[in-house]
Amino acid sequence: MSSTTVAADAKFLRRVFMGLVVLTLFTGGMAGLATVQAMSSTPGSCLIFCE
Repeated sequence: MSSTTVAADAKFLRRVFMGLVVLTLFTGGMAGLATVQAMSSTPGSCLIFCE
C-alpha cells in the first residue's frame, strides 16, 4: 500500500514539475517575442498582440 502511494505521489509531482517547466518556457518565449517586437523600429513588423 505504501509503495503505490509513493509511486502515485512521484508521478503526480513529476507531472506538476513538467507543467511548470513548460509554462516557464512558454512565458519566456512570449517575453522574448514582446522584447523583439518592442526593440524593432520598422513599422509593420508586429506579429502578435498588435494595436
